[in-house]
Amino acid sequence: MKIDKVEIRKMHHRNGPDTERAAAHKVAPRVTGRRREALEVLAKMEIGTGTDIANKSGLSPLMIRPRLTELQEMNLIEDTQGRKENHWGNAEIIWRVTEEGKKYVR
Repeated sequence: MKIDKVEIRKMHHRNGPDTERAAAHKVAPRVTGRRREALEVLAKMEIGTGTDIANKSGLSPLMIRPRLTELQEMNLIEDTQGRKENHWGNAEIIWRVTEEGKKYVR
C-alpha cells in the first residue's frame, strides 16, 4: 500500500548532518500512522482544513500539515479550492478525500 510507504530521503536535507538523518529514521514509523489518521479523520469530516483535522484528532497542526502534503502528492486528498480563515487570520486550504483515498479508509 502506498499510504504506508515512507521516503526517508524526503524527510531530511540532502547533505544534512547525521543527527538529522537519524531523526528521520526514528520518526518514519510514526509518519505512516499519522498519515492514515489524518486521512481517516478527514474522511469522517468530509471536508476540512489542517487545523480542523488537527483539532478533531487531538494532534498538533505541525504534525498534520506535512501529512496532508504527502496525502495530496499520493492523490488521496485534494484541494476543494475553498479557503477558511484560521485563528491566526491566515487562509487555509479546505481538503477532501479523493475516490482513491476512500479505498484506504476503514
